[in-house]
Amino acid sequence: MDKVFISYSHKDRAWVKDWLLPRLELHEIQTHIDYRDFEIGVPALVNMERAVEECAKTLMVLTPNYVNSEFSQFEAIMLQTQDPIGLRKKMLPLMQTKCDLPKRLAMITYADFLDKNNHETELIRVVNQIKKDFGLLPPPKPDYPTLAEENIYIERLPETGFTLFGRQKELKILDDAWQASTTNVISFVAFGGVGKSTLVKKWAERLRWENYRGAQKVFAWSFYSQGTNERVTSAEQFINYALKWFGDADPAAGSAWDKGQRLANLVRRQKTLLLLDGLEPLQSAHEFEKGKIKDPALSMLVQELARDNNGLCVITTRQPVFEMANHPECCTQHDLEKLSPQAGAALLRLQKVSGSDAQLEAAVQNFGNHALAINLLGAWLHDLPGHDISSAQDIANLPEVTEADGKHPRRVMAAFAQRFGASAECDLLNVLGLFDRPVDLAAIAAVTKAPVITNLTEFLSGQSDAAFRSTCDSLRRAKLLAPESSHNPGTLDCHPLVREHFAAQVQQAHPHAWREAHSRLYDYYKNLPEKELPDTLVEMEPLFAAVAHGCLAGKHQEAIEDVYFKRISRENDSFIVKKLGAFGSDLAALSNFFDPPWRQPAAGLTDADKAIVLSWAGFGLRSLGRLREAAEPMQAGMENLIQQKNWKQAAVAAGNLSELFLTIGEVQQAVAAAHQSVDFADRSGDGFQREVARTQAGDALHQSGVLDEAEKFFREAEAMQQQSQRSYRYLYSLQGFQFCDLLLSQGQVEEVLLRAELILNVGVKDRVLLEIGLGNLSIGRAYLQMILRQAQGPEISTEAEPAEAGLSFTDHPTSTLRYFGKTQHKQAQGSYIAKATTHLNQAIAGLREFSAQEFIPKGLFARAALHRMQGHFPAAWQDLHEAQEIAQRGEKGLHLADFHLEACRLCLAEGRKTEAQEHLSTAEKMVHKMGYLRRVPEIEVLLKMLV
Repeated sequence: MDKVFISYSHKDRAWVKDWLLPRLELHEIQTHIDYRDFEIGVPALVNMERAVEECAKTLMVLTPNYVNSEFSQFEAIMLQTQDPIGLRKKMLPLMQTKCDLPKRLAMITYADFLDKNNHETELIRVVNQIKKDFGLLPPPKPDYPTLAEENIYIERLPETGFTLFGRQKELKILDDAWQASTTNVISFVAFGGVGKSTLVKKWAERLRWENYRGAQKVFAWSFYSQGTNERVTSAEQFINYALKWFGDADPAAGSAWDKGQRLANLVRRQKTLLLLDGLEPLQSAHEFEKGKIKDPALSMLVQELARDNNGLCVITTRQPVFEMANHPECCTQHDLEKLSPQAGAALLRLQKVSGSDAQLEAAVQNFGNHALAINLLGAWLHDLPGHDISSAQDIANLPEVTEADGKHPRRVMAAFAQRFGASAECDLLNVLGLFDRPVDLAAIAAVTKAPVITNLTEFLSGQSDAAFRSTCDSLRRAKLLAPESSHNPGTLDCHPLVREHFAAQVQQAHPHAWREAHSRLYDYYKNLPEKELPDTLVEMEPLFAAVAHGCLAGKHQEAIEDVYFKRISRENDSFIVKKLGAFGSDLAALSNFFDPPWRQPAAGLTDADKAIVLSWAGFGLRSLGRLREAAEPMQAGMENLIQQKNWKQAAVAAGNLSELFLTIGEVQQAVAAAHQSVDFADRSGDGFQREVARTQAGDALHQSGVLDEAEKFFREAEAMQQQSQRSYRYLYSLQGFQFCDLLLSQGQVEEVLLRAELILNVGVKDRVLLEIGLGNLSIGRAYLQMILRQAQGPEISTEAEPAEAGLSFTDHPTSTLRYFGKTQHKQAQGSYIAKATTHLNQAIAGLREFSAQEFIPKGLFARAALHRMQGHFPAAWQDLHEAQEIAQRGEKGLHLADFHLEACRLCLAEGRKTEAQEHLSTAEKMVHKMGYLRRVPEIEVLLKMLV
């Protein structure tokens, strides 16, 4: 019964069918209309009578044609018979064209559609009246306070320029998520062009009408870049800008992980709506970590908000977000479905495309139910006489393009290019394909200046301003160019798939034009900064663009020497990473010197620079915690150096590779690389490198469980150091810490205390945070073993000391606590506990300040063991879980195994034997799989305890 019958004159059919009907149905008003719903074979008057009788309302489209129509008069008389003076509100008059009404209709208030500029407003009045009468209106909305402009930043959302159709379900999902406050992060996943950005932008506009429904902060950012191919993109500009916007005191301070943590804390301090659009350029495509966010700061932000959020974070992307998977109770990922045939047909109707509903729906399906394709198709058909849907069959299929690569929208793009032919429109589309983001008009002018680039700018060069505006207007009507941005005037933008399509056309068909255009942009951007040596990331942005365009122009060597090395890195100063800490931006710039990243350096580089960029890339990837990715360029770089017989640098590369393999849990590969490093160092004859290579070999062998051979390498290194640095009796710095780690495994606590004091003193004297942290850590761990030694055996150590250390492993972990109260050494043990506590706290604080992600877990594991021994179980778990998070985000396999071992001990101390068994089982599998055989004695002891 709750349907609306549309009564109109067939002479006004076009407006009713193309404008009114689609909009009513978009607002979920159920309609009844003659050409679709009248029963075939039944007299028209009977159908009319039945429609008036069965529908709750009849909407009368009042025009001169309607007033003079016999059929329409019949319908009006029928209505007046049922509701003579309009008390039942069966009649809903809509004045579309000025006309003289019969007295029986003139007495009824009508909706005024005479002013075209007021159509949408009046439509809302009509819809609300219908829903009110049908009892469909939602309850009155709260009156939210106005949100000040300084608390809103949405300028970064792209100008989509498309109407939203068929997304009522998704809009409701977003509304419910925002109002319920039980969802922390929500993501919409789909191929490019399906309408993700349009959905979020339109939803944000709806919120704006209601003062953002109680949000205290609204922040939006778009990461989208060119097309469907994975690009190396950095989130540093977003992180730095967002930290400053949310009020961080020093956005440049701390590691990437620290920045992400701080930003999460700032975001959830109040009810914040955070919109992250087009996340896919920052997600991994590797199968072993598919969908993981590659930027550590952004990854940490999303992880933290997934765990705890006072507002809502909305993400759009082309693949599921790895970081959300651990919190299914408060994070939801939705596959954004393609448009329904009905919604697509309504979208075509809106663009005045003619044809039956069945024809329109068939066309929608033929174009993959793809929102961008349907929008473009409507624009393409609109320029044809009659706008008939049958013309869509003339558009070629492009069998070589997959749906994932935008097959259907690219079909229409190709059809537009064919229609435009040799024209300024095609030239401009091809020029936009040179860029991966919105572009300012000055950059376009740099490409289109004289002389003309054949096959690229012949029709665009020399255009007057008026002619250029006309070209832009033409492309905007075609929906190939985004509407002009009110936030970024003077820039042009288009959908990433549009850029990718036309870029591919130029690059494949006219490679000379492609290179020449990028060469001009290289010159333009490298000369754009006011300073020869920019001081900030924002000031450096044109140089990043110069590197990208220079490499696309084939000028790899010039770009690396004149821009990257001299102005971005500032030669050997490594300014961008050492001063700005911008590892992500540096890596994004370096990616241009590879084809593809990170496997093969560009052919345009010298052999020496090929080796260098491989080394730099490996270093950058390691710094960002992308360890498995780092292995490939580091391995290739080492092989390149071996071919050059550059033994010193080959030794350095092999040593770095050994450390990397150790971290990710490939222990045997680490041992092999370390042996290579020793060999290459000996060939080089470099004294310092020979020392370092031996300590790296010693550390790798230690983790593999070969303690005696490990000690031999450390002793050799120490003897070499005593020859070159006679004032130092013991190894110090990282090498000294690694040797102390081995000695603790052998139970040589007193010797460790002597050596660790040297490490600490050198660090304090030279003010080196890492050495101070490692010195304190070694001393704290030594005192931890002193506590165990005094206890004479009732504790299980964090290290599996051998029998000669005087420790037994047969009792329950909690027995140490009972023993402390009885032993005659109670006072000494209290002193050891105090010293262990002090040094471990100082170690963790120092390592945090240095952002030493590799070593912080070691400190946390030791302090967790100390907490456990004192019965402080919640504090122990807090340290353990923090160590686990660091290990998980950095692919640190050895640390993850250590987590499960200490978690097993802690569960035993708490009397939770089942959980202890689960942790031990996981640790045992990991230890043997990784070759982390140093931990086998600990596992054997714990297995006996669990029997």
